[in-house]
Amino acid sequence: MKKWEREIGSQVGIDELEFQIMTGSIGAREATVELHHQVESLAQSEAFFAKIGKIDAHAKWGKEMEPYVVSGTSLWNIYRIVE
Repeated sequence: MKKWEREIGSQVGIDELEFQIMTGSIGAREATVELHHQVESLAQSEAFFAKIGKIDAHAKWGKEMEPYVVSGTSLWNIYRIVE
């Protein structure tokens, strides 16, 4: 994940999204790895995904990760910050 952050995420402004890599600790599965990033709007998120979709290294990285991801277990959650 750190390699993706350095080599791919850096090309699409991941540093502007308060990007974090998290793993399970207490009450969560320890083998779970989550990526969190904060965006101002869904439009910003869509623009981010459109950019990474055009990077060949991202597709290659996804293929390299296949042996480490259990098929059908990926899950996307979108949360709002309520202050």
